[in-house]
Order: sequence, then C-alpha cells, then structure tokens
Amino acid sequence: MLIYLVVFDTEATRLGLNLYPDLEAYIDHNYVCDKREVEYGDRYFGSVRKNAPGYDAYRIERERVEKAVKRPIADIEECCVMSAPMMADTQAIEDDDYEDFLEESESALKERMAHMSDTFQQYLMYLIGLRGLTNSEVYKRAIITKQLFSKIKLNEEYHPDKATAMRLCVGAKLNLDETKDLLARAGYALSPCDKRDIIFSFFIEHEVFDMIEIDIALEEHGLPCFIE
Repeated sequence: MLIYLVVFDTEATRLGLNLYPDLEAYIDHNYVCDKREVEYGDRYFGSVRKNAPGYDAYRIERERVEKAVKRPIADIEECCVMSAPMMADTQAIEDDDYEDFLEESESALKERMAHMSDTFQQYLMYLIGLRGLTNSEVYKRAIITKQLFSKIKLNEEYHPDKATAMRLCVGAKLNLDETKDLLARAGYALSPCDKRDIIFSFFIEHEVFDMIEIDIALEEHGLPCFIE
C-alpha cells in the first residue's frame, strides 16, 4: 500500500496530466452552471444569483456564446419558438425518413422496453451479457472483490453504495447514457455540482475504463479516490 501511494502522488500524477489535457476544459464546461446555460437558457439563468457559486463561470460562457452567434441567447430562444410552424412543414417532408428510422430501431426499442423495470442487479447483468464480458473481467476492471460481485450477482435486491455502482459502470464499459441509467436504478445520479462526478463522466465519455487513471485525476484535484 505504501508503494502504491508514493507512485500515485508523483509519477502517476504527472502521467495523468500528460494523458488528459482536456480534462480541465471538460470540468470548466460541465461544472455547476456552465452546461445548464446552453441547455436551459434564460429559463435557468433567472435562478442564478450574482456572487452565487459558479455565477462567474456561467456569465463568461453566456457572453462567449452570445458573441459567437452575435445575438442574445434570449432572442435565439424566441426565434426557435416562432419557427415552430416551419419545423412542422419540414417534419411532413421527412415523414418517410422517420418511418425508416422507426423500423430500423424497433428491435432496439423493444429490447430497452423489456428492461425498463429491471433492478440495478438485473440491468447490470443484462449489460454485461450484451457486451459479451465475463464476470471476472468486470469485477477486476472495477477493482472490487469477487465476493462483493458475487453478492451483487446473486441478490436482485442488492443496493450498492454510489462508489461501488460507479466502479461497476467502469467494469462493464458502459457509455454515459447507460451509466446514468444504471446509477438511477440504485437511486443515484451524476451531479453537475460534484467535481468527482464530472471527472468520472469525462473518463466514461472518453471510454477510458481504468479505475487507476480515474483515481489519478481525482487525486490531482484533491478529491476522494475510489480505491482506498
């Protein structure tokens, strides 16, 4: 354990900085208010007070977006609302394409609907099977014990803590949507107000399924690591 900590704090940390130069930009873009500005516009901004945490970040990003499009974001939203009739006409033209899309995605939709009521354990095992992974691959990649994984596998009502659930998302190589879905089945969510969750999301989005690498990044930012 002592050797692990020494390597973790020095060489591994510098390696993390070199391998993931976009991490800081990702955190800045997603943390607290930044991403919500783009998604919700003034509907969300109105609730952000001056001097509140993240206010400066969202204000700077808002100004950047408005400068890029040379229009206030509020005007853009109004324009989108006024353009609804035109969008309806376009939709009529694209009906054939939409029907093709429905046919192509029908089997995938049925598959997803069949697992809507799955528990955390059931959905995890379904996703593992979908990817053709073995149980040992998953718990070794997640760096959890075989005993804990067996307990989860054999108990459909097992309720893991959030850290364990997140590690299993890495172990099963889930994408971000699947990760959010699986976590929700255990009553958890990835929060835009939690830098640990933001950093975790970065690695999931970039398909870096390595708990050591994730912990290196967390250590760099002074956050709790997954591996104790």
